[in-house]
Amino acid sequence: MTRIAIVEDEAAVREQLAGYVQRYTRQYGTQFEVTMFTDGVEILEDYRPVYDIIFLDVEMQHLDGMETARRIRELDSDVLLIFITNMAQYAIKRYAVGALDYVLKPVPYFAFSQQLQKAVNQLAKRTRHYLAVPVDGGMRRLDAAAIYYIESEGA
Repeated sequence: MTRIAIVEDEAAVREQLAGYVQRYTRQYGTQFEVTMFTDGVEILEDYRPVYDIIFLDVEMQHLDGMETARRIRELDSDVLLIFITNMAQYAIKRYAVGALDYVLKPVPYFAFSQQLQKAVNQLAKRTRHYLAVPVDGGMRRLDAAAIYYIESEGA
């Protein structure tokens, strides 16, 4: 199951985004586990790299989204970050922390669902597929992405 964190200081926006995740699940059948945080300090208190996607408000009272993202990156290089902002100029700054993208407030469902779909597709690309190959003394598991050429001899 895909784990999502929503970090947003406005309760109404937090609830709206959580509702959008539920709507996306009804529409596409993808299941998510959603955890909500009220600010960057809260998610960083005991951060562990358990989330697949983090929707992160840029402007928050205690710790802004850019600094929160920078600190999360120090602990978790794999999580997909998507900024939620009401100012388009943050679009450029997202590259500094390796964010996937951003959505402008007020957040329409269509824009949110497009970003969530992009993130789900990115996660699917990370999924590893393995091939079990018999070798002398047993089996060997090979990452299919690392295979460039296969040749078989005999039956």
